[in-house]
Amino acid sequence: MKTLYTFVVLLFLALSGQAQRFPVDTLVKTGPLDRRINLVFLSDGYQANELARFRTDVDRIVASLFTQTPFREYQQYFNVFAVRVPSAESGASHPRTASDCTSSTLPVAVVNNYFGSSFDQGGIHRLLVPRNQSAVSGVLAASFPLYDQAFVVVNSAEYGGSGGTLATSSVHPSANEISIHEIGHSFASLSDEYWAGPQYARETLNMTQQTDPALVRWAAWMGTNGIGIYPHTGNATWYKPHPNCKMQVLGVAFCSVCRQAFTERVHTLASPLQSFSPAATTLTNPTQDPTFQLALLAPSPNTLRVVWRRDNTVISRNQNQLTVPLSSLPNGTHRITAEVTDTTALTRATTHLTQHTYSVVWTVERTVAGIRTSAAAHDYEVQMFPNPVADALQVSCTLSRTLPVDIAVYDVSGKRLNTALRRTKLAKGTHTYQFSATELGLTQAGRYVLVMTIDGTPISRQIVKE
Repeated sequence: MKTLYTFVVLLFLALSGQAQRFPVDTLVKTGPLDRRINLVFLSDGYQANELARFRTDVDRIVASLFTQTPFREYQQYFNVFAVRVPSAESGASHPRTASDCTSSTLPVAVVNNYFGSSFDQGGIHRLLVPRNQSAVSGVLAASFPLYDQAFVVVNSAEYGGSGGTLATSSVHPSANEISIHEIGHSFASLSDEYWAGPQYARETLNMTQQTDPALVRWAAWMGTNGIGIYPHTGNATWYKPHPNCKMQVLGVAFCSVCRQAFTERVHTLASPLQSFSPAATTLTNPTQDPTFQLALLAPSPNTLRVVWRRDNTVISRNQNQLTVPLSSLPNGTHRITAEVTDTTALTRATTHLTQHTYSVVWTVERTVAGIRTSAAAHDYEVQMFPNPVADALQVSCTLSRTLPVDIAVYDVSGKRLNTALRRTKLAKGTHTYQFSATELGLTQAGRYVLVMTIDGTPISRQIVKE
């Protein structure tokens, strides 16, 4: 799934002839562009005779990237490309205006590079930013519009980089680690875990002012792999999940909270369910048992769970292919369902199973004349707000077809407290319900579990009652 608004703007620029197209090298190609996450590297400050070294610099960064979790596990989800953009001059500009320039010997320089990359941005010497964002947009539009994450590599040996819509890095000896740290900002929306200043302090996936272990964003990881609530050294009112994560220190691993952020982002952009067959078939007087197949994109190690059902009865697990005996399909209408989820231990996000569950439903109609089969892929999305709950809870679900749904609430011992919605057929689309805490049986502060069952598939979410 590509960023639609970005794609539309960039495509307009390309079609209007405002952007120049540059050569694109394919570094890693694991699958079709529309079914993979496309990383695109752009050169800045490399003259035409230096572009071979740009390719070498990118190869080194990419090789390092895929040795680190979770990129190592999900390597098959990525394509990687490099766009060779020549600059008139080598290097990056350095106005020497940042207050911390005293620690650098880099002289004042104004460099005519293609994207305007310069140090000293935001008053910080090492903050290296491509200032000509319209040039970046134009090159991407003309050269590779179907990108998911763009990265600018700047031909300077000075330590520097930045993260935002674009990730940026120099070619300092620490460039591999700088690049991967900056991808944390751009790809996974992570904050620095060193104190970068009050202007960068905000509630994010790995930064908070919440101190309650039960309510902090990373509550599911508390006490695991060193995850806790640690104050920032520059401001003790802001907290981070780990004292030694790559979002703070180069040369170490990402902590579990940051790995989860990457993993969830990967699933947002690429589905493990690539395709299925048959799409539609008609068999007259069949003699062979019908076979149903899935084409899956598995992480390494493979953590995909596959559940096959015939008319809501589980008949097989963890197989990419299922052959159903004709004897089990008497005349009438039947459904063969395959449900795919990634059970990776890299995420404990409460929304993971609800937002990243994929299914294929084959409708099999058998008559005396033969069998007609049709299929469609579906996914479910469930959201709750607010959580923790005070007086009321809003629950919504998005369905890709008409399905039976019910909602129930349980305490932590598994006792059912209330049934908020009894097996009700809901049409395709988004459905929103508002429940009072009393209606749900949430009479005391504590933890509960809301279970929304969609077409026989239970989707559970933890609720905290204030």
